[in-house]
Amino acid sequence: MPTKDDIVVYVDQESMTCARLSSEIGLFDSGVTELLPQSDIFSSFHATAPIGARFLTTVHTQFRAGSHNYRLLFGVPLRNAIVARADGYTVAKLSFAPGMRFALDLWRCNSYGTIHWRCFVCEAIAPGEEGEAVPFVRPAVRVLLHTKGAAQSRLFLAWLADRQALGLDPITCPRETFEAAHFRLQGSRADRTPPRRLSGAL
Repeated sequence: MPTKDDIVVYVDQESMTCARLSSEIGLFDSGVTELLPQSDIFSSFHATAPIGARFLTTVHTQFRAGSHNYRLLFGVPLRNAIVARADGYTVAKLSFAPGMRFALDLWRCNSYGTIHWRCFVCEAIAPGEEGEAVPFVRPAVRVLLHTKGAAQSRLFLAWLADRQALGLDPITCPRETFEAAHFRLQGSRADRTPPRRLSGAL
């Protein structure tokens, strides 16, 4: 879960502070994962917009055939706009209000197969709350669960599919569902662990 090097404080426009991005985030395009300056974060919102609209968390999803798929795994954004589209390439911009939960599946490959794979279960945060920097998310979010590598990501996705088949709503279930699964995930041999173990079952 968060370390001192991963913490970002989401504050209001008048007191926007700098963020520390962990070196781990550099696995993905570093130019994309840097925290936006104050002027960029709020440039798309008019000064007279409702107060809630000024603090939306922005997520960019990307798909490029044969290269990467950074997709929304679950979540219902307030806004969903396609910002770029071409043959085999799509970029979308999603917006979430504080407290809304969503998950990202960030997968990249080369001609030999998977080279990076991470998943994040996140909650958008309000001004003044602490959060972690996550690739393609601005400015910061509360991370309930994250994976690193193909084995952990496959295990998490299999566990999530099993839970949803049993009626779990990942958007409204208690945070502890994901936090407990995260700690079990980090303490297991992901390539040898059955998905049910992430729920505490033997």
